[in-house]
Amino acid sequence: MEDQKTIEELEAEGYRIIDVIAGDVPSSKELQYTIDKIVEAKRGTFYSDILYNIASERFSETEAKKLWQEIISHKYMMSEMLKRNVGVRVATMDYLENIKNIIVAPKIIDETEFRKTLKLAETDPLTGVFNRRVIIREISDEIRGSKQEGYFFSILMIDLDGFKNYNDTEGHTAGDLVLQEVAGIFKAELRKNDFVGRYGGDEFLVLLSKVDKNMAKKIAEKIRQRVEKEFKTINITMSAGVAEFPTDGIKLDDLISCADEALYRAKEFGKNRVVFFKYVGLSFRTPENLKTVSCVGDFNRWNKKQGNMH
Repeated sequence: MEDQKTIEELEAEGYRIIDVIAGDVPSSKELQYTIDKIVEAKRGTFYSDILYNIASERFSETEAKKLWQEIISHKYMMSEMLKRNVGVRVATMDYLENIKNIIVAPKIIDETEFRKTLKLAETDPLTGVFNRRVIIREISDEIRGSKQEGYFFSILMIDLDGFKNYNDTEGHTAGDLVLQEVAGIFKAELRKNDFVGRYGGDEFLVLLSKVDKNMAKKIAEKIRQRVEKEFKTINITMSAGVAEFPTDGIKLDDLISCADEALYRAKEFGKNRVVFFKYVGLSFRTPENLKTVSCVGDFNRWNKKQGNMH
């Protein structure tokens, strides 16, 4: 190999320079020597060249070096999550496109592999619904869309009543089957433009796009009735808390906290029911909670900017 050749030229010849640099494939003495020479010759554009070869996007060397370090960390995180090695090219595409939102359609060697890996990284492996990271990202995106276009939307925080006891008594395999069946109910009852994610354990978070709280309650109630019917013989039901944007909060954390608190009250009121956040009321809240969550009062300030949308 000639020392003068660029990363792009060597990649075109079949030498996996970028994969070697990322630690995805082993190096040889000759290849490592070539890489060292490239680093020396391209001291001011080395990392910029790497990212350009993967994503067809040019960054300054300072920015590219920082991004490369972040991409490598993201690659290890994805590999740990999926329990298998995720190639640096897939990790780069996911990071730049979906985490940093820097580029819309970066170049990738194997589009099929990327889509397959991305789906695995975004999906809860047990239930097949989105994982916590993705559902939170979708709600965050919906908040931005709502602020720009001026529409309401709602979220549901859902928890299974009696699941822990069933799981402890019948075992994790039986419990896993229940979670999978519940996820199937969500998929059947929700619209294509709605999102559901496993928030943790037997708790699920649902995003109902462009749906106000009254319609959200009807949707949640329909799901609740179906869960009650499907699992009547094993005494598992469903409780849900409903929160509406921007009425109950204009910040992501506040909105989720409102839905979570409404769920908590649904449990307190006897379980197997759907509760609006507005029914929670300030009387249920402690001074400590009020310091950390500002669900009430944000709507009036937001509504002055956006105009009345009802």
